[in-house]
Amino acid sequence: MIGKAALPRTGFALFAAAALLIAAEPAYSQPLELLMVNEVWAPYRIGDNLSPEAWTGIDIDLARELERRMGVTITLRYAPWARCLEMIRLGQADILTGVAWTEERSRSMRFVPTSYSSVRPAFYAASGRERIFLSYEGLRSLRIGQSTNSAYFEPYNSDGNLNKISLKDEETILRMLEAGRIDVAVGTEPNLAWDTARFGFKGRLVRTEWQPEGETGLYVVIPNRSGNPGLAERIDRCIREMLADGTLEAIHGKYR
Repeated sequence: MIGKAALPRTGFALFAAAALLIAAEPAYSQPLELLMVNEVWAPYRIGDNLSPEAWTGIDIDLARELERRMGVTITLRYAPWARCLEMIRLGQADILTGVAWTEERSRSMRFVPTSYSSVRPAFYAASGRERIFLSYEGLRSLRIGQSTNSAYFEPYNSDGNLNKISLKDEETILRMLEAGRIDVAVGTEPNLAWDTARFGFKGRLVRTEWQPEGETGLYVVIPNRSGNPGLAERIDRCIREMLADGTLEAIHGKYR
């Protein structure tokens, strides 16, 4: 009877080792197609909600550089900010940029360790009311407009004794501020400066005299259970390279 020839012991060992290497090869060795969700937030994402493929800005340049360095394709889709966060939590999108770290968020999504940018928390009021409050404690008597599901600075984020009015976006916040339906708006710079100019409020809405100290780092986040092993590490390596070689500084310089 002619049977199947047995592999020599040495040949079998080499075959087994090769099989293990193939099995251990990470999934990201193949070209990846990644979905990045976000909303308009100048100067990080500049454009309109209907045409995310035509957006420009810091985050868009960052995404294109990640594509080049990682050999992946990143498709951009618009969603309101609260929906973007939920899509990452549920694993329905691969990448979200411009996320400030909070303890709560860190439990439901994975932060790429290295911050790629930072913003300064800021308050705006109607022109002539720059001194509407002169310390953090002065906020307690005011109606404060803020963007839904956004984080700004501590202790503001966790302060449950402030009258915070959550609104869908910065444009709505600024329009309500000009109409006197809120007393101050909280946001970040340079974003509020861009928005007051592009929505026609420059000179009518201004920064208050008191401003929070410090900056807030912005991060890339991915789902906790990403289907792309090693994705966070690869993105982090690219961000650190871009910080070291001046690429990120040059990107920010385009939008100052």
